[in-house]
Amino acid sequence: MAERITLKDVAKEAGVSPTIVSRVLNNYGSFSEETKSKVLKAVKKLNYKPDTIAQSLRTKHTKAIGVIISDVVTFFFTNLVRGIEDVASQSNYSVILCNSDEDLIKEREYLSALYERGVDGLIISPSPGNDSYLKKLARGGIPLVLVDRRIRGLKVPTVTVDNEAGAYEAVSYLINLGHKRIGIITGLKGVTTSEERLAGYKKALKENHLPEDPELIKSGEYRREKAKEVTEKFLKMKNPPTALFVSNEPMTNGALLALRENKVKIPEEMSIIGFDDPVWAPITNPSLTCVSQPSYSIGTLACQSLLKEIKGTIRSKTPPEDIVLKPKLVTRESCGKRV
Repeated sequence: MAERITLKDVAKEAGVSPTIVSRVLNNYGSFSEETKSKVLKAVKKLNYKPDTIAQSLRTKHTKAIGVIISDVVTFFFTNLVRGIEDVASQSNYSVILCNSDEDLIKEREYLSALYERGVDGLIISPSPGNDSYLKKLARGGIPLVLVDRRIRGLKVPTVTVDNEAGAYEAVSYLINLGHKRIGIITGLKGVTTSEERLAGYKKALKENHLPEDPELIKSGEYRREKAKEVTEKFLKMKNPPTALFVSNEPMTNGALLALRENKVKIPEEMSIIGFDDPVWAPITNPSLTCVSQPSYSIGTLACQSLLKEIKGTIRSKTPPEDIVLKPKLVTRESCGKRV
């Protein structure tokens, strides 16, 4: 077995001290660009790999962050995680990814496991019900960033989109096309994302003097099969909606499946808008109108914010970052005028 290349070997090759090599690789202290170049060339030539276990024992940092999301197969979260990973890798951090499936117990187990693993920080899109445990972790000093959703009373950095504005724009678009009976398939109760999108729906109805009908508001629980089920209920109504606004990608998938199985023509008989703009949206027939979220940017900003927390560059008296990005309505072929 070949001998492991050490920090001293890199220092000897670069003609500098081991301390300087450590400064360059960990990006702290002072060193010139010329010295940095020499060290990085030596690292590449010798194929040097840092001893992460030794580093963690010495610095009390594992160079790993935990990420917990609710549904890894959706484009929104897949792209978000890609943003996190790209930023993390640039700072030599590894990412431990966990998929909660909106399961309270599963999420709690992941939180405990990541804490015991000693991750340097956590990025999480929280399921409803673990608020007190997350608050406990935050009080214990573990750096924590929330994405997509907020937890009331938890003062940690958050990166979200303006869900209410996105829903308002989508529903207003349908109203301007002449639709007066617009159904909404909402997400999970207690999740701020779901509540904000419902608020945007209600705001658009109110501003356009349309009545709010409880029968047109149904929960799909952020699940494909549940959304399929409630879409079929919409279709069986005596006076069904002429348009649907669906609050996330899996539920949009379920709604489209129900419409197809019931041979409902889009947009002639039913217009539909989804919240999230998955890669398949432009290639459906007809192509799907969506509220697009900058999911990759949410991921990059969340990881940047977490790294600041880990490195302690944010003063304790400074209010935590609350970044709200703007969604965008992408109009395609799935919405038509109501004559």
